Amino acid sequence: MRDHRPQTTGDILEETGLNNIQQRAMALSQLNKAVKQHVNGAEHCRVSNYRQGILIIETASAAWSMRLNYERHQLLMKLREKLLPKLQDIEIKVNPALAAIQEQKQNKTPDIVQKPISDVAAQHLLATAATAPDKVKKRLERLAQLAMKKDSNE
Repeated sequence: MRDHRPQTTGDILEETGLNNIQQRAMALSQLNKAVKQHVNGAEHCRVSNYRQGILIIETASAAWSMRLNYERHQLLMKLREKLLPKLQDIEIKVNPALAAIQEQKQNKTPDIVQKPISDVAAQHLLATAATAPDKVKKRLERLAQLAMKKDSNE
């Protein structure tokens, strides 16, 4: 016979194994914070994984990978001392996607705002289109028509 009593979320997490995933994610987050405290230019790297005594750190470029390799021994000693006494080695991998993510964070540009074409600009476009080749002429005339449509809509 089935047990239809309500279960706590803790029980459900234990049954599905999600509890272990959550604990692992929190541990990796804590490791990431510790690494960032000890590394200069920490925004260019992140802790990717920790398995079998090996800490895997991702970097944005090969240059940052070399830089971290120079600091590897000191970082290894600090992490063994404070967090991971069983840490055997640090493996550094280059992940170019990390650089793209950082670039997006730094270049938070607002959405592109289209400025309206003025009547004077439309007249200049039409004047330029008169002497332009056919392909360019059609495009310039279409741009000028956008200004005219804007005026009729207002």
